[in-house]
Amino acid sequence: MFFPRPRSTGMRGLSLFEFAAAVLLICVLIAVALPRLADSRVAARQVRLKTLMATTQATANLFRLRCESQPPANGDSACNELVLSSQKVAGIHGWPAASAEGITKAVNSWGQTADIDWQPDRIDGVPALRVSLKPTEIAGACEFIYAQAASPGAAPRIELIDATCP
Repeated sequence: MFFPRPRSTGMRGLSLFEFAAAVLLICVLIAVALPRLADSRVAARQVRLKTLMATTQATANLFRLRCESQPPANGDSACNELVLSSQKVAGIHGWPAASAEGITKAVNSWGQTADIDWQPDRIDGVPALRVSLKPTEIAGACEFIYAQAASPGAAPRIELIDATCP
């Protein structure tokens, strides 16, 4: 049999059913929101990688323009070293070298890049750097390649490695 609760004056608490319904509603909202949060983190990593790639390209172009407009005083027409943002940057064939003293130092002069790994590599026999965002629990390492200019008159290759950044 059902016995109605006596009405009391003052504050009334939640019934067990109301509490269970509230908890269930909160759980459903969390279940819907969590995958979207993970998706936005992956998208943010992809944007970070593409921004880093564009910064690398712009920095290489700045090095090249500076080399063409203001050749070093020592008569080094190949621009084996230039000063960018008060940093000595190593170059080869008028572009930043694919090394810690080259493009890595030039890009780092714009700000700290603690979340980035720069690993030496070779692409088609040319020195290169594999530039990657450090892996996280939600995504692997997003990467691109910076291969230095192979010869005078050639430009460096900067290519996104899509398969590594979901």
